Amino acid sequence: MRVLKFGGSSLADFACLQQVAQLVKAQLKDEMLLVLSAPGGMTDSLVTLASAAEQGLDYDTQWHALIERCQSLKAAVEAEYGSVQNWPDLNELQNKLAGVKLIQCCPDQVRAYVISFGERISVSLMQCLLSSHNAHYLEATDCIASTNGHIDAEADLVMSKIRFQTALKANPATIYIMPGFTASNEQGQLTTLGRNGSDYSAAIAAACLEAQVCQIWTDVDGVYSADPRYIKKATKVDFLSYKEAMELSYFGAKVLHPKTILPCAKAGVPCEIKNTHNPDAQGSLISNDNVSSEPVKALSSLQNLAMLTVSGPGMKGKVGMASKVFNALAHDNVSIVLITQSSCEFSISFCVHESDLPLALEALQTAFELESQAGLIEPVQVQRNLAIVTLVGDNMRAHKGLAAKFFASLAQAQVNIVAIAQDSTESAISAVIDGELCNDAVKVCHENFFTHIPSIDVFLLGCGLVGQELIKQLERQQAWLEKRNIKLNLYGVANSRQLHLDREGIAFDDWQQKLAASEQPFDLKQVEQFVRQNHLINPVLVDCTSSDALAAQYVGFLNAGFHVVAANKKANTSSYAYYQDLITATQKNNRKFLYETNVGAGLPVIDNLQSLFGAGDELIEFSGILSGSLSYMFGALQDGLSLSEATIKAKESGFTEPDPRDDLSGTDVARKLLIIAREAGMKLELSDIEVESVLPSGFAQGDNVDEFMAKLPSLDAAFNDRIQSAASEGKVLRYVGTIKAGHCKVGIEAVDATHALSVIRDGENALAILSAYYQPRPFVIRGYGAGSAVTAAGVFADILKTLSR
Repeated sequence: MRVLKFGGSSLADFACLQQVAQLVKAQLKDEMLLVLSAPGGMTDSLVTLASAAEQGLDYDTQWHALIERCQSLKAAVEAEYGSVQNWPDLNELQNKLAGVKLIQCCPDQVRAYVISFGERISVSLMQCLLSSHNAHYLEATDCIASTNGHIDAEADLVMSKIRFQTALKANPATIYIMPGFTASNEQGQLTTLGRNGSDYSAAIAAACLEAQVCQIWTDVDGVYSADPRYIKKATKVDFLSYKEAMELSYFGAKVLHPKTILPCAKAGVPCEIKNTHNPDAQGSLISNDNVSSEPVKALSSLQNLAMLTVSGPGMKGKVGMASKVFNALAHDNVSIVLITQSSCEFSISFCVHESDLPLALEALQTAFELESQAGLIEPVQVQRNLAIVTLVGDNMRAHKGLAAKFFASLAQAQVNIVAIAQDSTESAISAVIDGELCNDAVKVCHENFFTHIPSIDVFLLGCGLVGQELIKQLERQQAWLEKRNIKLNLYGVANSRQLHLDREGIAFDDWQQKLAASEQPFDLKQVEQFVRQNHLINPVLVDCTSSDALAAQYVGFLNAGFHVVAANKKANTSSYAYYQDLITATQKNNRKFLYETNVGAGLPVIDNLQSLFGAGDELIEFSGILSGSLSYMFGALQDGLSLSEATIKAKESGFTEPDPRDDLSGTDVARKLLIIAREAGMKLELSDIEVESVLPSGFAQGDNVDEFMAKLPSLDAAFNDRIQSAASEGKVLRYVGTIKAGHCKVGIEAVDATHALSVIRDGENALAILSAYYQPRPFVIRGYGAGSAVTAAGVFADILKTLSR
């Protein structure tokens, strides 16, 4: 005997019914019992009808829609397969609903009849489709014995086994068809086995008949490592133990009903999850015969929960208080999902479904009325909108560090843990968290435990030379990233006027057209909202602008869960108080603020400084050429060009800022020197840096760039005198930043041929760091420090550092 259960999605319309019939015929070898759900959505319609009738509302529209659907299904079947037998009495259903509306009360016995009507529709239709095989209609009320009420009954397996044997002996057949969801009590009254109880019906039948297998046919290929509706990279789990399956179904796995596994486990009947629409797929097999070495099988989540905490001095050391709490809830049929207790016995916390919260609170208030009046019990604390994320696997106890990895993953998702629980066999670890962050938590945990493909979600602000070059590099490096199991998505691009966001990711080849066509104004709040709506777990804000306004918002973005990668120096060189706020925000939010390109473009300056100072090194003295632009210009001056000619050449070669005054003023170098000083622990402001500008004070102030460039030749003669004066002493001019004895200065220096900086030119940077560890010879970093390509490469490297490895 084989038991096959088909869910509502497998029976939704005539085409689906035909597909099931063909599948059954193809598999027909030995005896087979089909357990059928109602056609998809019909049970919801019946529940709505019962509720409307109970409230005395008009339900004619819903009733006619139900009748039309039933008659349409019947007509389609009869047109091809002949008369439908055992068609349930719709008039009786209508009369019961009319009676409920009249008295505005729906007894459980009547409600059970109404909400289980759809299963009888499915069975009568399927019997007709399989009439050529003499399929026998088996009444579930004749086979499954139940206890504990009419609506959420429990099966009596001993009595049910007797009933099944009697029913099959009286009606020998090859194919039996039975409605799921229903049973009968000792009085012979129809009962239901809880919502989605058809799985439970099939498991009961399989256990009672000692079936070869119990197959649950649904609309997915099997049990997945996470809910595939939310986790696109969820993978199918081929084999699970009964215990693993029970844990998953209990904590929210939609493909299994919580009650399904226990009857199969008791009888040792394998349970297989199959896809009606993809019958050749392997499916998931649940049994204890296939032992797997995988420590973690799947993640599940259960939402819409509330946590209640009963606490007070009367709890500590008082025998029977926990029993009193749970007896009060059991008396009112409130199901407890998870329990945790403080080690000092001062409080007990437990989760219930939010729908049960009013009933639970009333039960506790009644049970502890006297203790509350005596001050022994405090008012019950309630936390709403919670969720439980559970990691499941029989082999977890044999692998160290899984719990730590689980909790670290939740921290990575910016999730605070409300409570934790673990069973004594260590086959499941559960964390209670904020319900709004449930999908984010599952996404990160799944990434870390299963796919091992971390994601980087990039939002690029600033589409100038560096921004454009960065996008080209992101495109070129996709194959490299794929080989290293890294998924990098560009979700947003923006300039000062427009913002383009795409939840599917922005294509690298047409982003400029999409941005130009965007009617969405630039708004950083929109980026935050986009991240929340799409549950992005590793958002990275990349600032390739020089905007003061953007830099001023970095703390807000770090607090919102973004990593920040900045080519923009304005944040790092703002007030020291803001600099401290940035550091605090990164630590508090477990996010990164990365700015390698602030000092040496693509050179690893910041990384090396942080490594040195983190290891306890101390800065003694620093000197360096920190501007690739000025390095290029001063090299050109050495070759005989005038100041204006060198500036024009550097600007045309892409070495300078759009306004060369930003370079020539020395402010940019001062910002870089301030960043180095702050990395070394010096509490300085930008105003503390002594700056010697290449330009005279106030030169071309208020003019636009073109006007400035037109006036620049007027400085050539005076500057040439300075060049010649240095040359007469065998020296060349270089623009140098120094830190010595706590004093920071940037300016023009004349250096001779023996000086290390005399050979630095053509856009190169050079930094000499004399420290406690590196003396008397300094630690030197040298290389090209200007140009969009090397700057973009440095930004790209910073983006990769946001990964939590």
